[in-house]
Amino acid sequence: MRLGILLLFVWTVLMTIFLPQLAFSKVMQATGFPSVNMVTVTGRAVIQHEDTVDEARDLALEDALYYAALEGGAKIDGYSAVDETTSLQEMFIVRPASRILDYSITNELRDDTHYEVTIQAVIGDVSTNGCQNRPVGHVTLFKPHYRLSYDLPHWMSQIPASLSHEIAKALAEQPSLQVNDARTTERPAATTPSNNFNQYDYRHLTTGRIEMRQGDVGIETHVSLSYESKAEMLSKTHFAIISVDSFLSAPGGMVNTQKISNVFKIKLGRKTPIYSLTTLNRESREAIQKLVTNAASVHAKKLAETVICAPMKAKLELVGGSLQVRLGTRQGLGPNHLAFTDDKTTKFKILRVSQAGDTNVVLEPLDRRQDLSELAGAEVTFLEFNTWQ
Repeated sequence: MRLGILLLFVWTVLMTIFLPQLAFSKVMQATGFPSVNMVTVTGRAVIQHEDTVDEARDLALEDALYYAALEGGAKIDGYSAVDETTSLQEMFIVRPASRILDYSITNELRDDTHYEVTIQAVIGDVSTNGCQNRPVGHVTLFKPHYRLSYDLPHWMSQIPASLSHEIAKALAEQPSLQVNDARTTERPAATTPSNNFNQYDYRHLTTGRIEMRQGDVGIETHVSLSYESKAEMLSKTHFAIISVDSFLSAPGGMVNTQKISNVFKIKLGRKTPIYSLTTLNRESREAIQKLVTNAASVHAKKLAETVICAPMKAKLELVGGSLQVRLGTRQGLGPNHLAFTDDKTTKFKILRVSQAGDTNVVLEPLDRRQDLSELAGAEVTFLEFNTWQ
């Protein structure tokens, strides 16, 4: 009897200790991954008359996409406005807090008065999920910058240039990237086709300047080599620390740059009191060069993934009565590609590409009653390419 009571007591104590830990472990596993959910929603729109069936379908699709995005939460921005009669009005803009990563239309129904579109959508947190999956990315490599520690072997002075060359070579081998190698040109010397000063620029008119178009990415790489040693008893191991920082920027300057970094530690050799052992423990130049090539491949892969996954954004411009952005088939856009307004001052709207050129596309709201001037200047983000293809 006493033994049974003792075992029961021990069991209770153990459960008190371990059950909360197990529960905590499950919570950590559930929240340790980005939030991605599958939702099924239905959008509805009124059919005004027989000639507006297509318009009602578009409105129903927009309604479904909007409610699907809201399934991941909402952001509500409020502000006050005073009209001419000094009446105070409270305004609210409700925007989705999640992004539609993928969707498909599962059902469509219509009757005499309404059109319904049912979709199945994958939604996720805008800040943690989603890869644009661009079919092509345009990259311009600008002049790299080097820094070399004085206490490294003199023959390593060629390593930074070699690393830059290997990065350019690895990027050029990426099937989804179009690389313009301009590593003799400083980043500020580049221009854009829309730059009004091009017609007055002597260099641009004569020898020409490197041009970057909307949607292109400029990359300026900084390579730094430093020395490090580690003493162990009667020996000392020598290392070269290679720091690679690449700064990604859009056309028009170094504003909103993104930094991609890697650090590599390469063993140069081990020095001992015995000369022959020191010689045997010294890494060959060929082996070090191979390690540098591998480091360049790692960094280039990271750059390529960043470019291909970056959201494709642009500002809407009202040109000749239509909304346009300076992106086009050059970036893989085509008819029926969808975009959504991604501007805090603009209500959430879905737009569709109606015409696509090489460097610009025309977008129209799914709601054709929308006043286009209200969307001019708003920023839009295109849905991921695997969504519509």
